[in-house]
Amino acid sequence: MTRALIAQLRRIPAAARACALIALLNAVVWAVVVPPFQVPDEITHFGYAQYLAETGEPPPAKEGTAQYSDEQQLTLERLGFFGVIGRADQRGIWTTPDDRALRDALASHPSRQGEGGPSSATNQPPLYYALTAAAYWLSPGHDILTRLYAMRLVSALLAALTVLCVFLFVRELLPGTPWAWTVGALAVAFQPTFMFIAAGVHGDNLLFFASAAVLAALARAFRRGLTRRRAVAIALATVVGALGKLTFLAFLPGIALAFLLLLWRAAPDRRRDALASTGIAAAIVAVPVVLYTVINTGVWDRGGGATGGVAVNSSRAISIKERIGYTWQLFLPRVPGMHDQFDYVPLWETWFKGFIGRFGWLDYAFPEWVYGAARAIFAAVGGLALVELVRRIRAIGLARLDWRLPFGAVVAAMAIGLAVAIGWQGIGYRADTGFTFEQARYLLPLLAPYGLIVALAARGAGRRWGPAVGALLVVVAMTHGLFAQLLTISRYYG
Repeated sequence: MTRALIAQLRRIPAAARACALIALLNAVVWAVVVPPFQVPDEITHFGYAQYLAETGEPPPAKEGTAQYSDEQQLTLERLGFFGVIGRADQRGIWTTPDDRALRDALASHPSRQGEGGPSSATNQPPLYYALTAAAYWLSPGHDILTRLYAMRLVSALLAALTVLCVFLFVRELLPGTPWAWTVGALAVAFQPTFMFIAAGVHGDNLLFFASAAVLAALARAFRRGLTRRRAVAIALATVVGALGKLTFLAFLPGIALAFLLLLWRAAPDRRRDALASTGIAAAIVAVPVVLYTVINTGVWDRGGGATGGVAVNSSRAISIKERIGYTWQLFLPRVPGMHDQFDYVPLWETWFKGFIGRFGWLDYAFPEWVYGAARAIFAAVGGLALVELVRRIRAIGLARLDWRLPFGAVVAAMAIGLAVAIGWQGIGYRADTGFTFEQARYLLPLLAPYGLIVALAARGAGRRWGPAVGALLVVVAMTHGLFAQLLTISRYYG
């Protein structure tokens, strides 16, 4: 078993392992730079993981019970957490007396077992929190901050695995250009919004990994054919996603479409094997998901969930027309006949600016000129990627795109499913609270296609200049990430 695993790892290209290592080191640096609990919603994700570690069960989320343990609540107060988030002029504790007060408070041994009250994370499946609970107990120190940083290492490792999967995804789509695989993977490894989330205890990190893994496995199956081993790989990635975060359920229609198309494309003499492989994959997904559902409701007495971590039920009825209009305008210009849902342009303010970088609890960002410069760079990247795409279609012809067209339909279906889930949640959340739900990180399950676009852009510069442009894009990504770290240091320590 061990030898087989080692043999499989050795088959991974050295460049892929290097990209994953770079991502791991970058995520660790981010984890050190970002102060405790300053990653969005890290307080709730840590609270879930601590409750699971201390009790062996996910939080029951009963109304009227406290969200956090006494230890976590006391730590948040002594860190000045509630006076720092949302206030970019505040820095948290700085003085020796403040630090001593924190240590003295923790020396009183406040309870580590909370009540597991409802939060934005408590309705999520427990897989990510089980992984971080293991780090919680394996931590070299048992104080809350040491354990927090040990748990952050789990997120850093998941970020590295995500980048590895992006590399493998790009390799399947661009098999004849090995240098482009590295370009696409490193563009993701230095993406600062991704790395900021990877710096914290946050369930999205498992979602990002599972999404990239299932896309890489699907790309391999479409290019090389559906076998039992490949079907199992797709199924295992799907299980990780479904038991990691409910948002992943938005991908299930796209994954189901993928299997239908793979069956349709299978040669007649291999269709029976493909059908058997599909059945095995369905069983692998269904058994743990059904088992979790039964245990979740029958043993743990926990209800259903939401796609994004908040309640799906709104205080008022929202029509399908409203939901369609809201979701459409989140990503596309309003068309005549639609009620205007926003007094700003979400594509620019939420998605683009957020992807370039809005950090902390969305309380600090780059200067405005950075987003203008980024827009020009992204326009050039998109243009080069489009040039390469058209060039490839002309070179081989639409009829010879074979597996690429159906696979593109699958990726589009998964992206649409994610967009619908975000919009469905967003309009309900706004109706209930009056606040905006959407954040750029909600699109990070699509990091693999992003890496592919960057790789295509490098290839679009041509055979002669492509590698140089690819290297330039990686340098730009590194610079972007470095300045995001400096901005973060200035925010919290300047």
